[in-house]
Parts: sequence; C-alpha cells; structure tokens
Amino acid sequence: MEIRNLPKLVENLQNRYKKLFYRFYELHEFEAKLKLSKGMEEWIERIFKSKEIVENQKIISIKNKFTKEHAIYNELRGKRPKTEVKMDLRELVKKRDCVFCNPEKRTPQDLFGRIKGKYCLTASNIAKYNYFHGIIIFKEHNPLKLKKQWLKDYFEVAEKWFKKVEEVEREARYNFLLWNCLWKGGASIVHGHMQLTSSKFKYGKVELLEQISEKYKRKYNSDYFLDLFKIHKKLGIGGKTGKTHILFYLTPVKERELFIFSKEKKLANLHEVIYEIIKNYLKLNVFSFNMAMFKIGNYWISRITDRGKLNERHSDIGALELYGASVISSDPFKLAKYFEKHGFHFGN
Repeated sequence: MEIRNLPKLVENLQNRYKKLFYRFYELHEFEAKLKLSKGMEEWIERIFKSKEIVENQKIISIKNKFTKEHAIYNELRGKRPKTEVKMDLRELVKKRDCVFCNPEKRTPQDLFGRIKGKYCLTASNIAKYNYFHGIIIFKEHNPLKLKKQWLKDYFEVAEKWFKKVEEVEREARYNFLLWNCLWKGGASIVHGHMQLTSSKFKYGKVELLEQISEKYKRKYNSDYFLDLFKIHKKLGIGGKTGKTHILFYLTPVKERELFIFSKEKKLANLHEVIYEIIKNYLKLNVFSFNMAMFKIGNYWISRITDRGKLNERHSDIGALELYGASVISSDPFKLAKYFEKHGFHFGN
C-alpha cells in the first residue's frame, strides 16, 4: 500500500468507515503535467530515474475538515537534487565549551531551584517565552544516544517540574513538553535537552484542537481522537498498545509525522512508546526531529516529526508550509511498514 493508492483504499473500505473517512477528510487526486525542454532527458533520467514520472506527476491532496490540516503528497519532491554540506557525526560528541556539560555552574535555575533525576536535571531557560520556561538537561551530551531508562527519567523529572510550578502558581496549569533535536529541529545547543513550559493560557493550536474535539463530541456523540484512529487503523496506518494509540498521520505538519494519544495517567508511562519511535527514527537516519507533548482532556497528546537531513543546506519548510499547506514527500504507508518490519508491533 502507498499514499498514491489512497483513493482506491478508501473506496474499498466498508461503507461505515468510508463515511467516517469523508466526515473527516476532503480528498483529491490529480495529475500535474509538464513538457521537458530538449537536452534535459539525460539529467532527468539521472536524477529522477524516469522521464514519465516527471512529465506526469501524480499528486494526492488530503485535508482534515475539522483542523484544516492539509497535506499535499508528491513523492517526486523527495527526489529533487539538494545541496549538501560536509558534516561529521563525530561533531555531536565534542564537548568543548558546552555550557550544558556543566549546568550547575553555567545555567540559571528556576526560582524554586533545580529538580534532579538520575540522568538529568533542570535549568531555567535564559530567554523565555512563557511564565515558566525550563529545560531538562541530559547527563549524556550526545542527543542521539538514548536509553529507555534515561527517557523515563527525563519524563519523570518533567512531571515533577510541572507539579512544582503548580505549587508555586496554581494558575499556570497548562503544561507543554517539547524536544527540538539538533539544529534542523531548531535547537541552538547540541547537548541533549528538552524544554518545558507552564502557562496561564493555552497555546493557540492546542486550544483549537481541544475546541474541535469538544464540538465533535457534541455533534456526533463520539470521540474525535478515537474516530480519527479508526480511520487510520482501517487503512493499515494505525495501531494500539495498551492505553496508547499510534497514527502514522495522514495530514502531517511535515515528513514522517506520528500522532500519538494516550489515556495513561502519567507522562512517564509513555516512555517505552516514544523510545521505540525514536529508535526507529534513528534507523531511518532521522537525526533531527521535533516532539511536543501536552494534555487535552484525559489524553496525553504527542506529535513527532522528522525535520530533514543534517547535512542538507536547504530548509525543510517554505512559504507554502508557513501560509498554505504542508508539502510531503514521505509516505505514511511506507513508514508504517518500515516500523513494523523493524520490530514496532502493536499489542492489540
């Protein structure tokens, strides 16, 4: 199965699931054509391997009617020639002049002090964008070196930080954890770290998703997230393990996005699922990514997306992503198959 076959896959669904799909999504399939100039054939064959797929490009457009998330798929986008810069992954283990390697002396602390775990500790972000804005600094410098017990410790420290903030300021109850891994993901420091915010207000996109789920419940007497999961599962790109649902998301913000929602009470209980996702990311040579975790109702929501190769000069987003729709070259069906092939199995 491939994203290019999505219209046929949807048509083959049982009627109730087909109706559910079209309740959520607006789907278009079209062909974009062009005429090659003389002398281009050799270059086209070398780069794209086929003249025909360039002259007749199959495009899938899918839009979530509720969130307005809009993804435009064209696998040819991923085959475009790119300018690469020389990069050595050994740069990731160099610790010279790293402020996070000596955090107790070289980073500020929150007014309530630091919270220390076995494999990390907190600091206060020096350039804040919320009332409370902290950092979880990993003891391990290399952000691509990760162990399951380390990730659990990071999440446990995050929960303690959120609780401490609530003790200090009860109105700052809207919690958000984010992980920008390496420079393509927006990290200014190589050393492994996550960020935490607690706010007196909801972030706009979180509030919008919460409002959508509430309106959906009132209109359809059903759970927005569970219905979204049903569609993905029936298409073969969603699965469940325990209380956690994983979607290889049809309308990603960017490449290889996974959407996870869970009724686990504790954030730390999600460490095994997140660890397996990141482990498979690394196998795919995804070294720079963004992850966000926040609560809507009884659900922990997590979204993780690839931010592109470290050695590519160009940015992975442009004006269309910022102001129009996401242009996607990766395939959620192939991604789901890859994860399954490499040991990512759903419990039920």
